[in-house]
Amino acid sequence: MIVSGEDVLEMSGVETLHPGGFDLSKRIGELVHFTASTHVLDVSSGKGAFACMYARDFGSRITGLEFNPHFVDIARTRAQTEGVADKVEFKIGDSRNLPFQDNEFEVVVNECAVGLTAINAPQRVLDEMVRVTRPGGTIVIHESTWLKKLSTEERQDASLRLGTTPYTVDEWKQMLVKAGAVPKIVEDWSGIDNAMKIRPGHKWDPKNPMGLFTIQEKLGMLPRLILKYGIGSVLELYPSFKKVYRYSTDGYLGYVLIVASKG
Repeated sequence: MIVSGEDVLEMSGVETLHPGGFDLSKRIGELVHFTASTHVLDVSSGKGAFACMYARDFGSRITGLEFNPHFVDIARTRAQTEGVADKVEFKIGDSRNLPFQDNEFEVVVNECAVGLTAINAPQRVLDEMVRVTRPGGTIVIHESTWLKKLSTEERQDASLRLGTTPYTVDEWKQMLVKAGAVPKIVEDWSGIDNAMKIRPGHKWDPKNPMGLFTIQEKLGMLPRLILKYGIGSVLELYPSFKKVYRYSTDGYLGYVLIVASKG
């Protein structure tokens, strides 16, 4: 059994961002021209870091939608702590079946959760995002992306190790078009420098991907990983992470930001 990077991050309990970190999320707000009157839906909002940032930095009204009730509790506490609880609300729900009316939001954002293998329905997620966006409104995704060609077998193997399914830029654009959106802007946010932003303030050697965690964090999560997945699967973690790292450093795997409009 392959333990994915997403599995490890969730079980670790460590606060992590997506590649590009807050720099990328701020870029989204700038590109889409978030203002105090903008109502944004943040799909798969996790622990609320980016929803709170949008409210704090742009004054926008944010609705966060997250499947994990524990993450929603953390996000609500974060909003109170950061003083933006009057601008942000968090709800429990499924990105494959958004609990909102058609044409409800001006902007719908999904950062690195459309392709999650745990959801395994990227087209359905995009269909739902476009459905709840107002005509002429904006859909934004930031996703893992294949930058160079790999065999089908290699792509499938990498997806298992990542815990998310990358697609090519053309494949992401085709899915958006099928959902009823017109891609307008594509920006490349690949590279190790952007990957290192997933844990602001924590420095590690990218050649050692497990260095993402401190020794104390690894000691805390390894027993839980072994209990859930078995010692054999956990022993494969390091070579698995190294393999994914090579895909990135060799220019096969990256991250792309796509901004689209609802037709």
